[in-house]
Amino acid sequence: MSIRNKIGLGMIALFILVTIIGNFLDGFWNGVTFIGVAAWVLIALELSSSNR
Repeated sequence: MSIRNKIGLGMIALFILVTIIGNFLDGFWNGVTFIGVAAWVLIALELSSSNR
């Protein structure tokens, strides 16, 4: 596997972890989790698009 593929898998793992943690926490942390997930998704999309 290439380095970018490993980074992509790592981002997916972080996305899942952040989502699970966000489900246990409420209020302020839901906003932080949403922003974090959105940032990871944008970065992952940038890597996947530049990979082509």
